[in-house]
Amino acid sequence: MPRFSISVNDESAAWIETKAEERGVSKSKIVRDAIKTAKQRGFVRNDDVGQADAKSLSDKIENLETRIEALESAGGYDDTNETAGRDLIPAFKRQLRGQPPTKEHGKEAVTRIFELLLSQGTLTTQELRDQLAPEFEEHFSNKDSMWQSYQRNLPEIDGIVKVEQGRWKADPDAVDTEPGGLSNWDES
Repeated sequence: MPRFSISVNDESAAWIETKAEERGVSKSKIVRDAIKTAKQRGFVRNDDVGQADAKSLSDKIENLETRIEALESAGGYDDTNETAGRDLIPAFKRQLRGQPPTKEHGKEAVTRIFELLLSQGTLTTQELRDQLAPEFEEHFSNKDSMWQSYQRNLPEIDGIVKVEQGRWKADPDAVDTEPGGLSNWDES
């Protein structure tokens, strides 16, 4: 594998170091995984971008805007509401205390599933599995065993709903964003 030396800003360096420490892997692994994830999500391309791609990009933006409008009109997650956006993910993480998944990478993966469903809408099992694999597959023999481990807990977690066989969506209204009270009691 070729070796490279890169320079990053302080914020990126701190993020890389934090992720490496959390996952117990090298900083190089974090950078490789981030690049792999960026490629899978279409943020990084291996070929040159030509004029034909500009229309494709505008179509993607238009589709995202349509999805956001649909979510907002249906009373779904509204990321323009700063308080809800700021409180929702920490509240989701808070509800995971004292219940499965019990391993830290499991809690991170379930939180990532919730974030993906919030940002992308209803997703299939395959889409979730493919998007989680670059970040979490290292803890398992393959991405199928990874998904089996995580998905068994999803029906019991407020905020994630299986809408039909092989399809999942976020239900942000089910997440208790009020700090305190018995429902958010820290059992650890």
